[in-house]
Formats: sequence, C-alpha cells, structure tokens
Amino acid sequence: MAQGAVGGRAPSRRAPLSKRVLASYGAPALPLSMTTLPLAVYLPAVYADSEGFGLSLGFVSLMLVLSRAFDGVTDPVIGFLSDRSRSRWGRRKPFFLLGTPLFVIGVWLLWVPPFEFGPVSLFGQEMNSGYPYLLATLVLLFVGATIKDVPYSAWGAELSQNYNERTLITSWREGFNVAGNLIGAFVPAVIFFWGYSKPTDAVFFLSVAIVFLMPVLVVNTLFNVPEPKLTEHRHERLPIRESFRHAWANEPYRRLLIIFFFSTIGSAMTNTLSFFFVKHVLLAGDLYGFYLAPYFISQIVAIPLWFRLSRRIGKHRATMAAIGWYALWSCFIPLIAVAPMAWFETFEVANLLRFLPDGAYAATLDYFTGIPTGKFLFFIGVMCLKGSAIGALSALPYAMAADVVDLDSARTGKRQGGAYFSIWLMVRKLAYAFGLLAGANIVIWFGFDSLANPLNTTNTAFALLMLAVTYSIIPAILKFVAMPLLWNYPLTEARLGEIQQQIETQAQRA
Repeated sequence: MAQGAVGGRAPSRRAPLSKRVLASYGAPALPLSMTTLPLAVYLPAVYADSEGFGLSLGFVSLMLVLSRAFDGVTDPVIGFLSDRSRSRWGRRKPFFLLGTPLFVIGVWLLWVPPFEFGPVSLFGQEMNSGYPYLLATLVLLFVGATIKDVPYSAWGAELSQNYNERTLITSWREGFNVAGNLIGAFVPAVIFFWGYSKPTDAVFFLSVAIVFLMPVLVVNTLFNVPEPKLTEHRHERLPIRESFRHAWANEPYRRLLIIFFFSTIGSAMTNTLSFFFVKHVLLAGDLYGFYLAPYFISQIVAIPLWFRLSRRIGKHRATMAAIGWYALWSCFIPLIAVAPMAWFETFEVANLLRFLPDGAYAATLDYFTGIPTGKFLFFIGVMCLKGSAIGALSALPYAMAADVVDLDSARTGKRQGGAYFSIWLMVRKLAYAFGLLAGANIVIWFGFDSLANPLNTTNTAFALLMLAVTYSIIPAILKFVAMPLLWNYPLTEARLGEIQQQIETQAQRA
C-alpha cells in the first residue's frame, strides 16, 4: 500500500496531489453511484410498478424509511470508531475494505432476488414476502455502505489542507460519481435496442457491473492513495458525547447541515418521482434511459465550469449561483406537463430525423411507435440545463464540510473527520428517507396511482399536475433555504488559511 498507509511520512500539505492519486481516490464513487442511481430512481419503479414486483408505493417507501432510520444510527458509531482506531494501515483503510463485501452482496440481493415474492404470514400478519425481504436487503446494503463510506469521506477531507485543492478532490470524486450515473443511464438506453425496456432489466445489468467493478476499484484505492499521517496536538481521546458536542457547536457546520438537510429532501422527492413523471405525464416510460443519459452528461460537462467559478468567487457563492440556476429551470417542468402535445410537434423524432436514409429512418421510427417523443425531447433539453447545476450542488458542499473539520481541529486539537462526516451522511440518509416518504405520500394524497395504465389512466389531470409540482417546484423551494445561510458564510479561503496556521502553530508547540 501507499507509504502513508503504513505510518510513513505524510505528503507535504503544500505538495499538490497527483492526478493518479486524485483519480484513484475518486474511482470507487463510480460503482457507488451506479448503485445510488437505481436506489434513487429505480427502486420505486422496480418494487412498486405494475411491470416490476407490483408492491405498494406507500409501503415500499416505508421500508426504505425504516432501513434508513437504522442506517442513520450506525453512521455516528462508525465515524467514532474510525476516528479512534489505530493500525499500521491507518484509520480509514481497514473500514473501507471491511464494508465493501457487505455492500456488494447487498446490491446483488436487492436487485436479483433468489425467489419470487408471494403471500406469507409474519408475526401473525398476512403480507407479501417482498416487504420484509426489501427491508432486510436494504439494511445489509446500507450497513456495508456506512462502514465503507463514512471513513472514505473523512479520508478525502484529510488528503489536503488547501482550500481549492479540497474542491478539486471532491470534483474528481463527483466526476466519477456522475460518470457512474451516466453508465447507469446509458445501460437502459442501450439495452432498449436489444428488447430490454423494463427497470428490472436495467438493474440486473447494472448489478452485474457493480459486483465486478467495486472490489477492483477499492483495491486500487487502497494501494495508490496515501492516508496522511495523523497529527494531533491533543493526545487524550474525546468521549463520544463530547466529540459530537464540539461538532454541533461548530456554527459553519450547523449551517451546512441545515442546507444539506433541506436540499437532500428535495433531491429525494425528485428522484423518487422521476420515473413516474416520465411514464405517466410524458407517456414515455420506455424511453426513461434516454432521459437519464443526456441529463448526466450535462453534469459532467458543467463540473469544471463550477470549479473555476468557485475559485474565483468562493465555494459558498458558487453554491448560491448553482441553486438559482437549478430553480430557474425547475419552473418550466409543470408548464411542460400541462402544455398540449401539439406544441411540441417540431421536436418529434419523426421530424428531427428526416435527414436519415429511408431505410434507417423507418427502422428508427419503429422503436418509438406510439410514444409522443416531442414533449419528451423538449423535457430532456430543459432537464439538461437544470442538471448542469447538480454537480456543483454535490461537490461544493462536501468541500466546504472538509473546511469546517479544520475549524474543529483548531478548537479541540483532534482530527475528527470521521465524526463530522458520519453526522453529515446520517443527515443525508435520514433526509433522503424523509423526502422519499414525503414525495410518495404527497402525490398519493392528491390521488396519484403508480400502478395505473398511463395510456388508459385513472389518474386525474389534477393528480398528474401535482405529480409535476412535487417532482420539480417543491424541491426547488427547499433548496432556497440555503440562500440566507450562505449569504455571509464565514469560512472563506482567507479565514481557512488563518485557521490552518493556528493548527500548525499548536502542533509545533505540542
């Protein structure tokens, strides 16, 4: 393994990280996001759709909330243990390695059940076996992810002390994250032409790829990314309650948690309802993969632009700009939903592809027979503009979270990245579960039925409109919570430099 992993000298805080180290650190985010995408957008479609396992959307949401609640409890425990562990391989790497097999097994069992679901009696209650199975496999997957990802996030925050290089680290990780999303998006688009058009088909092929990719990339990270030598001027261990009390007393960190909480609720609502919006409002469920692919391409293209903007105006102001851009294009989604199909005839595939030779033109149109592609393609264009902000809204807050750990170190003399990122991930998971439950139940309350036939629907026009509003407008409003909290955010590049100088002085005195 890299020298820093076995107690060797840590790299200089001023030495820039090589591209090999940056790429090796970010690479595990690729198969992780290939898992996150199906969980975010395909879990309801696979488990609660008439062409999937046919379970209730409300109860599927409940199983996810229960599993996330258990998962949230484990986050602080793993963060606390990771901060306090000492080994010849470092504090973070053993956990990163241990969680990987649990995670991979959980992924496979979730998407490729070894038996068909049916009625069972459990604790004297009749229910479908799919519900307890879903809960058990989600718990296994999330526990493995927690053991792996909490130390992984803390490790990334400790790789550099440079304000802008931390953004670069999270940008590389976010680049691999979006690349994984892109693969996850292209898989259903590609297999569509082979006759596989259902979400259950997509998650099977993705699961096969994840099972092979994740172990390979994890081993590569363990050998090629150093874990910086631990430097603390306070050597006694903090009790867990005191550790988390210091984290809560960190005012910039509290701001970030509030921002992240509301933003994640909005993201969960969007992701949960995405497939149902495309299927029931745009009447293009079989083309869902074609929407995801350009959506994630727009994120990859935009990440370097947001990174440059953050270097010029600061991370917090760049985040504010990304929120405004995201909200602007969100406003168009309900308008697309209620507009008549005739408005979008110019964008129909039949009109856009007239330049093709007759044979190719006819063969291509066969794939889209009976699907109103005009509104769908216009929707893709709007979503690409909206999606170009997503990379910034993921990478920049993570980089800002790494900065607040330095503020804690100056106050406590300890390096508590594990505690900070365990709370961060716990908030994300609980907020995501709440957002999923809220999004699903809001549309159900307004009368939406996910099992209805979209071409001969029993859903009312009002129910479909509220599906569009819950999918786009409410999440945009939730992200605006960040604006007043970021307006005078105190941890600028200059202030961080002062804090790091204070840490260095304290270490020299110790």
